Amino acid sequence: MNMRKKYTFKILTLLALSVLLFTGCNKRLKPASVIVVNPVLHLYPIPQGELQKILFEIENTSDNPLFIQEIQTTCGCIVPRNELPIVILPHKLGTIHLAYNTIKNTGYVDHFVYCYGNFEGSDCLELEFDTNVVPRADYIRDYEQLFTEKPDGFDKVPSMFDEERYKY
Repeated sequence: MNMRKKYTFKILTLLALSVLLFTGCNKRLKPASVIVVNPVLHLYPIPQGELQKILFEIENTSDNPLFIQEIQTTCGCIVPRNELPIVILPHKLGTIHLAYNTIKNTGYVDHFVYCYGNFEGSDCLELEFDTNVVPRADYIRDYEQLFTEKPDGFDKVPSMFDEERYKY
């Protein structure tokens, strides 16, 4: 009889846990209203090849928590540094940290960052930054430097005009 009580107790416990689990799944995230302190950043010029840290500050102005589940960028050179999901509590300020690698860009660049979460009115928040990537000083050489410069391995290439071969 003692074994039977243990068995029924286990079944009742499993039923109670399953009821709790399935009723907890019906909760939906309520939308959160946000204010982005500066949604479009105009950054100072940066030398090519350097890493630039970018911060976007987002203020949650609602009574509901904000969950940012995904961050997409328009370039593979931009990497989000936050662990996802980003949670910003009601009436608090949070930041999105990005790292921008300028090694493959030169000149004026304009990039967009798309954040997906429970935003009020839309599932997506669009952020933008632009900067001017300046090439290194050694990138541009004048004519005299180019003329006197020898490519790597130039000395190992045999001469096209062999003096001994064309003696008269």
